[in-house]
Amino acid sequence: MSPTKMIKKAVGTLAMAMCAVPFWNCSSNSPEDTPTGSLEAKTASVALRLTHADVPLMDSIVVECIGADSLHLTAGAKDARFDLDLFPHDHWKFRARLYANGALMQKGEVEMKLEAGTTVDISIPMHALVGFVYVEIPLGFGNPAGVASGTLTLASAQGTFTYPMETDGLNATFRSEMIPLGFDYAVTLSLTDSAGVAIYSISDTIRIDENTPVPELSINSLRAKTKIALQVADDVELQIPLALPATRRKVKEGDLVISEFLVNSKNDSSAYDFIEVYNGSNDTLLIEDCFIGKTSALKESAAIRPVELPPRMALAIGSDSSEVVPEEFRLVEKMPQFNKSNSSTASSIVFHCDGDVLDSVYYGKVDSLHLAAVPLNSSSAAVPRSSQLIIGAWDDRENPENWSLGNPTPGSL
Repeated sequence: MSPTKMIKKAVGTLAMAMCAVPFWNCSSNSPEDTPTGSLEAKTASVALRLTHADVPLMDSIVVECIGADSLHLTAGAKDARFDLDLFPHDHWKFRARLYANGALMQKGEVEMKLEAGTTVDISIPMHALVGFVYVEIPLGFGNPAGVASGTLTLASAQGTFTYPMETDGLNATFRSEMIPLGFDYAVTLSLTDSAGVAIYSISDTIRIDENTPVPELSINSLRAKTKIALQVADDVELQIPLALPATRRKVKEGDLVISEFLVNSKNDSSAYDFIEVYNGSNDTLLIEDCFIGKTSALKESAAIRPVELPPRMALAIGSDSSEVVPEEFRLVEKMPQFNKSNSSTASSIVFHCDGDVLDSVYYGKVDSLHLAAVPLNSSSAAVPRSSQLIIGAWDDRENPENWSLGNPTPGSL
């Protein structure tokens, strides 16, 4: 098996757009070469917005601005934005460093002149220094394939290195240390069960260089017809098709969980009730003859329009009678009238198909019969917040501590 398609290739950049805003998360001091009187000059208001391709296991981005002043800016992996004012100077240097997998991975530098009152756009080309291999394999709820261990082996002219499998209960992961660029690597990945019997294996040769520093091998399913995608930091994506038998079947108990719900939204144009379910199996599930309700009784439930739910995907269920519900969430004619208060009678949400309860959530009032309940946002809250399951704790979802309240994200974990 070998790479069959190079989709896109581009040098990763750190783009900086400039506009008037106060600075954030930065410290400053004046270097020795600060021009006399420059601190009294009119400043250029600057907002640094960093745009870059997603890098697996990314830790942080660090930007240094050296000129009339000296600034050291740091952002996390998710929100790379810097706001500041810069003094005029003929030689501003902007240096960027990207850290991933615990080490410096990419860096870049540009130099330019800044004049008072100007707005300038800056782009820093990022160059990879080292690379690494990252593999993520979903095990599915309950690990039905029985994956107990595995190894990732990389062999090149520099030597042979083996890395063990790690698991968080839902996924098996492999990650190498930082490895040199400019070499071909023979990659072998194998999975075994508790008896040491091989379950799955794959071998290929990949080249890791500045254009492809981080092959992210992501096996979406061990059973479904899918692909291994090598997603790299510099907008390069290679696709290797996997010839595996497709599994498309009706949903059954243990396949999915209720992962999020909002049942006390206000009657305005920006809020609506919804129930979200997550497919934790390794198969595409056929949601048909299924209902959502306060109990498993049909009179207290709403029929869900037939739909397919791929593995590792979430499905939001909303009312077709509500104009504010996004089109893809209008899966029932009308949502049941769920209890919307923490202080009144307790209530449940039940997902059932063909007469069988597949999952349920109890929320609301805690009493002598119900010693634990999932937290529910107050119906009087100015901004609605949904109840969200920490998906890694799916097997202990009756514990309220594994739920939290947050901004609604229907259809997305």
